Amino acid sequence: MTIDTHAHITDIKFDNDRKDVIEKAFNSGLSKLIEVSCQMCYWDKSLELIKQNDIFASFGIHPADVLKYVKSDYEKLEILIQNEKCVAVGETGLDYHYDNSKKNIDAQKESLEVQLDLAKKYGKPVIIHCRDAYDGIIEFIKKQSFIPKGVIHCFSGTLEQAKIFVDLGFYIGIDGPVTYKKSDILKKVVKNIEIGKLLLETDCPYLAPQKYRGTRNEPSYIIEIVKEIASIKNMDVDKVEKITTQNALSLFKGIK
Repeated sequence: MTIDTHAHITDIKFDNDRKDVIEKAFNSGLSKLIEVSCQMCYWDKSLELIKQNDIFASFGIHPADVLKYVKSDYEKLEILIQNEKCVAVGETGLDYHYDNSKKNIDAQKESLEVQLDLAKKYGKPVIIHCRDAYDGIIEFIKKQSFIPKGVIHCFSGTLEQAKIFVDLGFYIGIDGPVTYKKSDILKKVVKNIEIGKLLLETDCPYLAPQKYRGTRNEPSYIIEIVKEIASIKNMDVDKVEKITTQNALSLFKGIK
């Protein structure tokens, strides 16, 4: 049994067959799923989704969208975070990938700090988005007086950066790109970071594993990530599933 700790099932790409995709995932061996709702347009939709027994949520504001939000939106976010099936805050973080993103760095940092404070206030872990900003977010986190538990989502940094995050108390999120033929750096990270600090994520509908690359990603495809981690670390698939599931339950304590 596995847990997909990062999915976007409310995305419009699932509008035509969402129920079937979810059923397929749980029939394939998925035990729990965390819907990461980081855009306000999906918040209400996510509230409906998590009425299903084994689906939980994280609510946040994505760094790429921070300029769209005002104070009242953060007030609504705080209410959502208090939902009994909300197990985390985020995804939030820093994103320097696009040129226009670099124009709102201060706003991204302010939003991140607010969401870290909410994670502290309600005792929930944080899901950190980081794209082309690893050194920046390491510097930012180290300056915080309180660092909540959390995961570095869809990790794509170096082994040295991964070790820093682990030392800071974070888990490392491993997604479909670990299966790609040219993902040598990520494979090195998986090989050298202890299995007890890794989490499984699909980030569906994005980043489908190599076997399905170019198509819409789904939670049921998480087994491809499990197989790749098992191969890299020379472990049994069952053991990878067992340990990463326990990792998820240890971090996301709201999962029942």
